[in-house]
Amino acid sequence: MQRGPLVEINIACLKHNFDTIGRLTGKVPVLAVVKADAYGHGAVRIATLLEEMKVHAFSVAFNSEAVELREAGIKKPILVFFDPPDIDEILSYDLTPVLVNERAAGELSALSLKRGKRVKVHVTIDTGMGRLGFLSLRDVNALREVAALKGIQVTGVMSHFSEADLLDRTFAELQLKRFLEVRKELFPLFGGCLWHMSNSAAVLSYPDAHLDMVRPGLMLYGCDPFKRKNSSLLPVMTVRCKILEVRKVPTGTSVSYGRTFVTRRDSLIGVIGLGYSDGYPRALSNKGRVIVNGQVAPIVGRICMDLTMVDLTDITGLTNEYLWRPYNCIILGKEGDVEITADELAAYADTISYEILTSLGRSKHKCVTNVSSAASAVTS
Repeated sequence: MQRGPLVEINIACLKHNFDTIGRLTGKVPVLAVVKADAYGHGAVRIATLLEEMKVHAFSVAFNSEAVELREAGIKKPILVFFDPPDIDEILSYDLTPVLVNERAAGELSALSLKRGKRVKVHVTIDTGMGRLGFLSLRDVNALREVAALKGIQVTGVMSHFSEADLLDRTFAELQLKRFLEVRKELFPLFGGCLWHMSNSAAVLSYPDAHLDMVRPGLMLYGCDPFKRKNSSLLPVMTVRCKILEVRKVPTGTSVSYGRTFVTRRDSLIGVIGLGYSDGYPRALSNKGRVIVNGQVAPIVGRICMDLTMVDLTDITGLTNEYLWRPYNCIILGKEGDVEITADELAAYADTISYEILTSLGRSKHKCVTNVSSAASAVTS
């Protein structure tokens, strides 16, 4: 058995979520966010599937992620959010850099002119994220100068919400207002561009912000940024691991480092092959739970680097046949009526679902279910 968990990617759930975006936005193009290995789901696999579903384009954080997609055969446009533009990789792999300042735009224009090329780019406007980009109305003149550069062609203008996932939309509305003011000011220069701002939260709750294109990430993978339990989205990732050993121990037995759990009855303690080195948060010690044979088993004791202990005393149906099955313990996912979500794990660990997915998704052992023809050759 390979080390660590098995990550299952459900294609039917991915398609359901993609179709949900279409129902919410109509014919607005979808730019799928597949950075950070598609939030741990496997960027090549996810991009291959989404190309089959007629996605408009992809976005990644860094050039290396885009190069991986191109070398795997991905054809759709790929935006690179954060890397300084590299003219060789841009031209060799047909990438679309996102420019965040006038200096980078000027340098890229000069380099592309030396190659006899004109590179398509997007520019980002900082409307309140406070991270990267031209500062809304303050930098309008700089954006005019960028538009005049001969070596680049601005085909898109973007911004990013800092808190569209809050029920109070006051600041999100201010950000959209700022973005639209810039668009009004620059429309004669950037009229043919795609103006885009909507992340998953805005796709779900803010139709006025859908504009010319939407950029869903988290919702593609089945997590609701509003953490609603009745969400129509379907989690794409299931994470399983193996029960390595079941131990009968008497009352008063301490479990794991620090003796933070001591049995209060004769107990069955299961040892599962998963730990914090596999991306399972140590903060879930004595708080988290797993699913065994369709039932909930609590984590007991501190989570170790490679192992985690769970209390199986109340779990029925633990036959030898069941215990011999590979990956017979669900860490993230659903069995019957019992479900463990990324939001639940995040709440226990005092973090966010994004971190749970990207951490558990680091496993090298992934497989897909409901495989389509386009994805059948994409394995890891």
